[in-house]
Amino acid sequence: MRALVFHGNLQYAEIPKNEIPTVIEKAYFPVISKLIKAEIPFGLNVTGYTLEILPNEIISLIKEGIEVGLIEILGTSYTHAILPLLPLNRVEAQVQKDKEVKEKILDTSPKGFWLPELAYDPLIPAILKDNSYEYLFADGEAMLLSNHLNSAIRHIKPLYPHLIRAQRGEGFVYLNYFLGIRELKRAVKLAFSGKVALEAVKEIDAVPVWVAINTTIMLGIGNFPLMNPKKAASWIKEKDEILLYGTDIEFLGYRDIAGYKMNIDSLLMLLDHLNDTVCLPSELKHSGRRLYLRTSSWAPDKSLDIWTKDEGNARLNMLSIGLEGELAFFAENSDARGWEPLPERRLDAFKAIYKSWRGEDEKS
Repeated sequence: MRALVFHGNLQYAEIPKNEIPTVIEKAYFPVISKLIKAEIPFGLNVTGYTLEILPNEIISLIKEGIEVGLIEILGTSYTHAILPLLPLNRVEAQVQKDKEVKEKILDTSPKGFWLPELAYDPLIPAILKDNSYEYLFADGEAMLLSNHLNSAIRHIKPLYPHLIRAQRGEGFVYLNYFLGIRELKRAVKLAFSGKVALEAVKEIDAVPVWVAINTTIMLGIGNFPLMNPKKAASWIKEKDEILLYGTDIEFLGYRDIAGYKMNIDSLLMLLDHLNDTVCLPSELKHSGRRLYLRTSSWAPDKSLDIWTKDEGNARLNMLSIGLEGELAFFAENSDARGWEPLPERRLDAFKAIYKSWRGEDEKS
């Protein structure tokens, strides 16, 4: 058994706001409708904010999928905030607001929680358990690399550095890509099956998200050089009780990677090559493992540096402390601090902070 999760966030750092209707048309509608038509179950992790602005046609599709048992709705933070960077009252506010929206619009209460950017610390499971969550999704590679907890003493090195260099266009790109593919295949072999129990302030079960497996799927269905759906399937055919795909729905039909397009039809082709049953993520079996997971994210070095070290990010993080109410949610949106955010996304957070400081009407 293997599972799928699709993450949707219409505050995406690198997508212009005027492109939102196109994103819905090219990604959200075909992915959700074709999976339902093919009777393939999947987890759907859309932010509460995204759910509020999706058109009725998509909401109806999602409800249909829930009713027939093909869609498992997952919780997350309302505006995709990086939870380990927030005060605890704001962590809980993000969690509760997202859950309230999903209960109101979809009439369902999620039991699984997707950590935005898989950013984690050992306090978060306690807050999730306090709010009736039963399990979460966490970075599998960070689990493997949590045997040493002080990154100032021992820095985490990426498992496939050449592939990362190729993605960034550094050096001799094709050579880095070729070497990176070999590194990626070795990283896939490190993935273990099943859920784990995380030793935290309150213990919670977790589904490992294996970035190497996710990347393999994406390279395969995008028909990157040396890769195709059949080859990607052959790399992971021995891996059972795992999450196959767990990233942005926008990559399937809307966004390309280095000029290569992925779509839902290619993903369905890969599933045919695997010739295995797909289950809802909550149905994945437990491995029996118990482990401690360090404060981390699914960045290549497993750190939170992407959202903290840049001067603009540091300023936003500092100014957001102490904010309350609706405007705080938009000041905390992680996509203002994203990998390569657009100015309009960053300005949205600064504007929310300014309006909150001035005491302006939150709906203005």
